[in-house]
Amino acid sequence: MHGWNWKDIDVQTLRDIGEFGLIERLERILPTSPLVVEGIGDDCAVLRFGDRQLLVSSDLFVENVHFRRDWATPVDIGWKAAAVALSDIAAMGGAPLFALTSLACPGDTPTATIEGIYQGMASALSRFSAVIVGGDTARVESGIALDVTVIGETVGSRCVTRHGAEAGDCIVVTGNCGASAAGLHSLQHGHAAPELQQSHFRPMPRITEGQWLCRRNGVHAMIDVSDGLLQDLEHIAAFSYLGINIMPESLPVAPALSQYCLEHGVDPHRYILDGGEDYELAFAVAASEADAILDAFHHEFRLKTTQIGIVTDKWLGARVDAQPIDTAGFDHFKSARGAQGEP
Repeated sequence: MHGWNWKDIDVQTLRDIGEFGLIERLERILPTSPLVVEGIGDDCAVLRFGDRQLLVSSDLFVENVHFRRDWATPVDIGWKAAAVALSDIAAMGGAPLFALTSLACPGDTPTATIEGIYQGMASALSRFSAVIVGGDTARVESGIALDVTVIGETVGSRCVTRHGAEAGDCIVVTGNCGASAAGLHSLQHGHAAPELQQSHFRPMPRITEGQWLCRRNGVHAMIDVSDGLLQDLEHIAAFSYLGINIMPESLPVAPALSQYCLEHGVDPHRYILDGGEDYELAFAVAASEADAILDAFHHEFRLKTTQIGIVTDKWLGARVDAQPIDTAGFDHFKSARGAQGEP
């Protein structure tokens, strides 16, 4: 292939370059199309389809990386696999329509396990009026792997991307972050934490909230919190060619998370900033409109929002208290974290 340095290929591994380094490389070598409005790199691809814009996102869900069958029920596994994909639609402010689901599993997998997984996926999708319309199956020697591709559409005339933030914008997050990661920690160490574990097994994609925010022109950029709040805000900063300053004293700490961290001697900011898998929405909103938008949001959804930072042109990337932080946010190839790794 043109442009490949085979010596580098032989030496470098995916662990060296990481998940996002791989995405950057693939983006350089893959062709595009005039029908692609937003391609590789955002939460969803945005495709021009007549007078409509389609949103397409795909997520892979692998046993012993993303879930463990001795911890989660089949229905929980299916729910989360679908919710993760739906959350990408939420981050763009779109409406989900259809899903394609592919399954790989050993031939001796109990039929009831697979039926439960599909019941979980169907339940999560139907909550937002989306349905499974096809997919594929294959046999593997060990472990279950699911791929969920969700197809949706924009609501109104636009979608919200990662790259629209402006200097002076407020950075806001919905709900609470950190509960899923703490729930995973409790499972790994045998601690009782049912509320936190429920957050880990049954995330709720913010579909309706994302659509509402998308209709507000003062909302300039948005992302779902999947890989860790700090790392995901780093994406908004990088795509917008700006910096973000996170104010740690402003980070919301849910009571269950606070109590768990107190009992086990852990700083809750560790889970909030680096944990991931919360599937809340983080967004940049014009400072002049922030109060009015957030008041109206709370009135509509009775869901809290918290201003946790500000967009700045003084540096590039996300920082905490203006200090660069080496985040341990999730990376599929660099991280040991996951269903079996340490969060």
